[in-house]
Amino acid sequence: MKSFKFASVFVIAAFLMLFCMGWTARHNIDLGEFIKEITIINVRGNQTQSAIWLPFEFNVNAIASGSKTQTDISFLKSYLIFMVQCSVDRGGSQTYTSWSQIQNRAFLKGFSSARLRPLTLVPVGLSQKLEAIKTAMAGSESSVGNMHILVFDINDPAGKPLVDTARRDKLTLVLDASGPFSRTEFTWHTPFDAVIDAGFCPKCGEKIKAQWHYCPWCGNKL
Repeated sequence: MKSFKFASVFVIAAFLMLFCMGWTARHNIDLGEFIKEITIINVRGNQTQSAIWLPFEFNVNAIASGSKTQTDISFLKSYLIFMVQCSVDRGGSQTYTSWSQIQNRAFLKGFSSARLRPLTLVPVGLSQKLEAIKTAMAGSESSVGNMHILVFDINDPAGKPLVDTARRDKLTLVLDASGPFSRTEFTWHTPFDAVIDAGFCPKCGEKIKAQWHYCPWCGNKL
């Protein structure tokens, strides 16, 4: 049962990427690697909690559903967007939590001590785009209806971006303990290795990743 649920979440992530991104060949994106970077699944006992971060990089060159013209998605840079699903296995029957239950448990944190709660009112234009994605996904994956979208401002209360995906940084989505669910944290590290080609180690010439601080092959500081 759990292996099926894992596959289901990854299928959702893959579909979402293809729907939202419209990547062109020049980006040379490794789809499998990107899926692994943005999707985190936490299983503890009979509870499963998963989160997919939808960074702005997903939406570059996005094409609106049913349209052949490119849509201006620059406004998405102002938000951090996640799809979250929480379920409890009760004797083979899955019980899923609602959007409001997840919303009340969630907050974001970066390297600073700032904590950011999700928006209770999502701008209409953004909400429509996100619901269109979810509706399109639901046509091919029945469990998508139980995945809920959380939207956060990208800036903390001091006006500073909570994460910078262009450099080595990290972002953590926290779900506080509630009911049958224990507290869980989903942490992503940037920049995305699937997006940025870090090239080769200048010392040994081996292929390296953007997130690495040291070459694992020769120990050279990167």
